[in-house]
Amino acid sequence: MADVFISYSNSDRTYALDLAEALRAQGFSIWIDQTGIGGAKNWTSEIVEAIDACSTMVCLISKHSITSHNVAKELHLASEKGKHILPVVIEKVKLPANFEYPLAGLQRVYYNDRAAILDALVALHAVAVTAAALPALPKDDAIRIAVLPFDDLSPEHDNQWFADGMMDELISTLGSLEGVKVPPRSDVLHYRDHRKKAREIASETGVRYLIEGGVRKAKHKIRINASLTDTLLGEQIWADKYDGTFDDIFEFQESVSRQITNALKLTLTSEETQKVEDHETENAEAYELYLRGKHEQYYMTKESYVRALEYYEQAVKLDPKFARAQISIATLSCAYYREYSRNPKWLVRAEQSRVRAKEVTGNTSRTVMIEGMIAWLKGDRQNAIELFEQSCQMDPKNYNALNLLGAVNMEMHNYEGAVRAFERVVALVENTQSYFNLLNAIAQTNSREYLSQYALQAIPIFDRHIAMEPTDVRAVIERAFVLRWAGNREEAFRVADRLRERDNLDPQVLYELACLYSNLGAQTTIVSILRRAIDGGYRNTVEVQNLSLELSLESEVRNEIETLLRDLENLIKTEHLPG
Repeated sequence: MADVFISYSNSDRTYALDLAEALRAQGFSIWIDQTGIGGAKNWTSEIVEAIDACSTMVCLISKHSITSHNVAKELHLASEKGKHILPVVIEKVKLPANFEYPLAGLQRVYYNDRAAILDALVALHAVAVTAAALPALPKDDAIRIAVLPFDDLSPEHDNQWFADGMMDELISTLGSLEGVKVPPRSDVLHYRDHRKKAREIASETGVRYLIEGGVRKAKHKIRINASLTDTLLGEQIWADKYDGTFDDIFEFQESVSRQITNALKLTLTSEETQKVEDHETENAEAYELYLRGKHEQYYMTKESYVRALEYYEQAVKLDPKFARAQISIATLSCAYYREYSRNPKWLVRAEQSRVRAKEVTGNTSRTVMIEGMIAWLKGDRQNAIELFEQSCQMDPKNYNALNLLGAVNMEMHNYEGAVRAFERVVALVENTQSYFNLLNAIAQTNSREYLSQYALQAIPIFDRHIAMEPTDVRAVIERAFVLRWAGNREEAFRVADRLRERDNLDPQVLYELACLYSNLGAQTTIVSILRRAIDGGYRNTVEVQNLSLELSLESEVRNEIETLLRDLENLIKTEHLPG
């Protein structure tokens, strides 16, 4: 049967047939009712069978389709059968209740953005094809737990920072324990808006246990509920709720962590017990400001960074010994320096907060990692490597330090060292970023068999991620790299060419697309893509310089990029950079 079932209202028949023709031209098999789905048409067994057999339903959204009873029935049937659903918006409309539930949280694409539709379908189809081949849980003794996003159950739904803070604290606490593996925040945030069955989530995240919960905050009063589910046995093995004020937050968090470890029958070392009990501050107001700062920081924009720093600064004013807030100021100052301003004052600010944190905690993996970041940003790579190695020795589960260690080794062309660091990251965190970093390092060593082996292992990880986040263009580009490394150069080219046709790509994504073309050996398009990136606001001269030094680039192309680089440097000098 067909790969794609197109559901539409008869009034949108022209749109549906045009889309079907375009998708067939790209190699997809399509099932579409050529007569249209009118209100008077019988809902035949043929339609039911077609939905049952397809891998993905494309549902055209318009003022006509949302009033069609048959489109609604098709949508609900596809949802109940666990089919991938791609909402394609012909026109913006308010969804009625019978559409809102099956489409809740799904990424939507617009009808005229054919490249985005195609990218999403390619990713969804790849997942359907490879789903049966997804790797089973590794056969080791690790306890694998996913902490799902907590719900904000507050009356005004204005405390997402609190809900996310509870999730982050549990990820951090449980992830620090020996013999426990916890997917990072980025791997579970998708489930805030995409509700699925417990076993399905467990399969997608590679875990056995799920932690779910919700928070409610009304002025100073709070309620926290949490539960632990064993998806293998299909039963909830622990659940509890807590009522109090925000001043009780530390007691609540400690109690939740202890009860979860007890339910899992974990025997904690004295050091691990201390981690569970360690609050770093007893000032609830300072802690609230810290959580608000983290919530802002995750948006990763210039404005959100500034807001986050303001929250962190307020927190340390209330409690100057709040080491975690000091660390956050230091890391965010480094990020602002790297991404938005080369004013040395940001590194001074980072160093001041690092020293204040160290005065409270002594040298820790985190303070040493910050010291390494500052050294790296100042250009002292060798010292940075030594500091990152020290940070990793102090905490072997600090995958942030391992990623930094791998990145600096890459810059120094010590690819074997980078591979060793990134392999350790993959052992801790199996996601798209960790695999891409590792594969990129292996690719520089010319170990083709080793590269192909890891690439084939990574493809289902990328397919699964893109199926959940089909608009993550960066992951689509990285997947194309992985396909190239796995030996599928033709498909990687098709992905690159489809992306190049899009006119709404982020400047950083455009740079990465230029790198993809360089890797594929298609050098004539690199300079034009880089110019598009710069016109869109791209300003990272270091990355352009690295690309110009690629040994695979022809001399003429390298000269063009170096000319573009000089133009970029002159442009930066004339711009008013943020201070």
